[in-house]
Amino acid sequence: FSLFLANKAVVSTQSTGMVAEDTNLSDVRIEDIKLEDGETVDKPEELVCPFALSLLKEIKGYQNLHGLKHDDYQRYRQYCTRRLHRIYKGLKFLHGSKKFTNKKITPELLVKDSRYMLIILLRAERAWAYAMDLKQFASTESRKQVHLIAKLKKAVIYAEELKSNCVSLKCDTTTQLEAKAYHHYMLGVLLFEQGNWQKAVLSLSAAQNIYNRLADAVEDGELYRERHDEMSPKVQYCLYNIQSMGVEHIEGEDGEDLFKELDSIIASKANNTTVAVREIKWEGKSFSISNDDIKIQLVQMEDNIQLAKECTDHDKRLELYEEILSACREITQQIKKTDKMENVEFATDYFTYIRVVNTVDRFLAMAQQVSDKLSGVVETRPGSKIARPEDLVRLYDIILQNYADMKDINSLDRDGNTYRMIDINTLFYRTKRCFYIAECHLGQSNWLNAIVLYDKCSEHIEQTEQAAQEISSPRTQKMLEELQLLSKQIYSQRCSAHASAFLQTQLVEEEMKEISSDKNKMLAESLEDFKILKNENDLPTIATLPPDFQPIPCKPTFFDISLNHIEFPDLGDRVEKESSGLSSFTKWIWGR
Repeated sequence: FSLFLANKAVVSTQSTGMVAEDTNLSDVRIEDIKLEDGETVDKPEELVCPFALSLLKEIKGYQNLHGLKHDDYQRYRQYCTRRLHRIYKGLKFLHGSKKFTNKKITPELLVKDSRYMLIILLRAERAWAYAMDLKQFASTESRKQVHLIAKLKKAVIYAEELKSNCVSLKCDTTTQLEAKAYHHYMLGVLLFEQGNWQKAVLSLSAAQNIYNRLADAVEDGELYRERHDEMSPKVQYCLYNIQSMGVEHIEGEDGEDLFKELDSIIASKANNTTVAVREIKWEGKSFSISNDDIKIQLVQMEDNIQLAKECTDHDKRLELYEEILSACREITQQIKKTDKMENVEFATDYFTYIRVVNTVDRFLAMAQQVSDKLSGVVETRPGSKIARPEDLVRLYDIILQNYADMKDINSLDRDGNTYRMIDINTLFYRTKRCFYIAECHLGQSNWLNAIVLYDKCSEHIEQTEQAAQEISSPRTQKMLEELQLLSKQIYSQRCSAHASAFLQTQLVEEEMKEISSDKNKMLAESLEDFKILKNENDLPTIATLPPDFQPIPCKPTFFDISLNHIEFPDLGDRVEKESSGLSSFTKWIWGR
């Protein structure tokens, strides 16, 4: 598939069957569109691309997940920028920290890693999304229309670079056809926005024909048919404007032969019985993957796994793990639906194992962040949750549960190193969990429980070291180093707990002595003493009922015996005598 087809579909300005060129800005010539940095596209013929990309599926996956279901072009553009930065960092394809230095994507880089091809695709998508975002305001602001055209020109340049690299590197036939259709679509959108209806309808029709033929040539062609239907309104609008202009012939002189080469390529693809497969070996067995969609998702998943290992930003790392787990689930579902694939159960177990391993890595990353906060390596941001040992206990519980699920995978060799490493990791993280449970008791001043758990943790360390020494690997060596550090930490923490327990015992004894001495003391007897009452049991006794007898001094009694010997004088003459007779009777009547 050569550049001959591209020159026919674009219909260059030298074609004689087209309408005469306009002199205004609405006429665009591909040879006049340049990037700002003036980069050129290298086309080495000696290099061959070893991988295949499903460009349309990549694009639709990005668009559906990041805003275009709701026509949110700004969100999609921001996602493309973030995705590009992650790929730049993963490939170490950086452009300088202070001053921008442009780096070209050479054919050698494209052959080395498929993510360089994704860089070109995402650059085109970002420019296109920016243009579509500006289109919402272009009707009211003329300057937005100029900016829109500039971004679409940039998208066309990146699409042309993608197409030429796919052709020159001799990529998979489907990849070449999709790159060709993508370039035609971007060019058609640019010409449509400029009002160049004749050239726009040719470019959009070329893209439609490629997608239509791809839909007939591949197994899952529904996505290509949807893309074909999306472009139909633009094509009809262009034809309407062409008819209103009175133009009857819109095809170039070579328009009839435009898709002959495309038909021959699709025919050769249909007759080709050999299909590139991806072979995976695991646990002494192997299985093959011939489905293009599964292979593409597998490549993306492997790239994300590598990025997650190299990523230092905690939030981005968790996002990558979410994408990895989602890809594992989708691949497993597609494998179950595939009828032509052999060893379906073995392949499903393999991707289940990959999913569980990355789930464990995800929770280990979360546990590492909590551990760093506890040790003070990472400062706790204001308003964020304070790290506690209980959080690590919960995370290690989940990790141990995942290892238990991993042992239930049927295809695992029970005598192999993978199964033995699962047992070793289970012992290792059980030791960690026991240590942080002891830390929880230490924080709650349960000294005796903490000492017992530290002793139990030391026993787990001995068991883990014995199991890890049986397998010599970098993972077990690192594990033994961590166990040595943990053993030293356990020793120091156990001594601290033992000392705290001894101090607590002494304080309790002193408190008991004070309580026993003051227990029977009445409130009336201790009015001048100040006491701190901790609870209701510390209230003093007011009085005892019945009260106790107390000795008191006796009161003296005086007996006057001299009165019997005293003679008192006679006072009878002084006492009034009572009268008798009539006078007394009258007094009685008158009440006297």
